Amino acid sequence: MFWFLVCEAALAKDITTLISSRLSADGKKLDLSGARIGPKGVQALADDQRLANVTTLLLQGNQIQYKGMKILAKSPHVANLEHLDLFGNFLGDRGIQALTQSSYLKNLVTLKLWKNEVGEAGVRLLAESPNFSNLKTLLLSDNLITPEALQHLAQTKGFQKLEILSLFRNEIGDEGAMILADAQHLKNINKLFIGQNNIGDKGAIALIKSDRFPNLQVLDLSQNSLGDETLRAVFKYNPDGKRKIVTR
Repeated sequence: MFWFLVCEAALAKDITTLISSRLSADGKKLDLSGARIGPKGVQALADDQRLANVTTLLLQGNQIQYKGMKILAKSPHVANLEHLDLFGNFLGDRGIQALTQSSYLKNLVTLKLWKNEVGEAGVRLLAESPNFSNLKTLLLSDNLITPEALQHLAQTKGFQKLEILSLFRNEIGDEGAMILADAQHLKNINKLFIGQNNIGDKGAIALIKSDRFPNLQVLDLSQNSLGDETLRAVFKYNPDGKRKIVTR
C-alpha cells in the first residue's frame, strides 16, 4: 500500500509538471497531445485547479479510455471548456456515456472524437444528451458508425447550432447517406465530410439533391464508389458551383 501511494504521488507530481510545461501563457489552452497520461494521469489532471481556466483542452493519443473519461467528466474544473479534442483515446460507447452525462461539459463548441470506437449506442447518447446545444463542430471520423447510428443524428434536435460534421471513414453506406439526407434539424451545417463510407451513386445523389442543408458550402464524398450518375447529379443540382462537392 505504501509503495502504491508513493507511485500515485509521483505520478501526480509528473502531471503537474507536464501541465506547467504545456499550458499556454494566458492559461486558456492546454495541449497534452501524445503525452499518454492514461486514466491515472487524468485523475491528476482533473484535480488540478488550473484546468478551471482552460477553454481548449487537447488530449490526442492519451489512451484515457472509459475510466479516464469518467474521471474527467466528473471534474467541476472542466466547466469552462469550449474545445475538447479526444482523438484516439479508445473511449468506446461507455466513454461517450460518461461524456454525455457530465454535469459540467455543457459549453462545448468543438468536440473531436476521431478514432474512439464509437458505435450506434454512442451516437444515440450524443444525440439524446442536452449537453451540446452550443456545439458547432463535431468530428466522428474513423469510428464504427452505421446506418442505425445515423438515424439518431438525423432525428436529434440537440445539434441545432452544428456547422461542421465529419463522418469520414465509417460504415454508413447508401442507406446511411439517404437517412442523413433527410435530417430534420441539421440546417446550420455548412461543411459535411462523409468520405470513405462505401457510399454509391444512390446515397451520394440523395445527399447532393437534399434540401435539408440550406447553408451547406462543402460536401466531401471522396473515396467512395461513385460513378457517372453522381457526376451528372453534381452538375444538375449544383449548376452554379456554389457548393464545393468533392467526389474523388
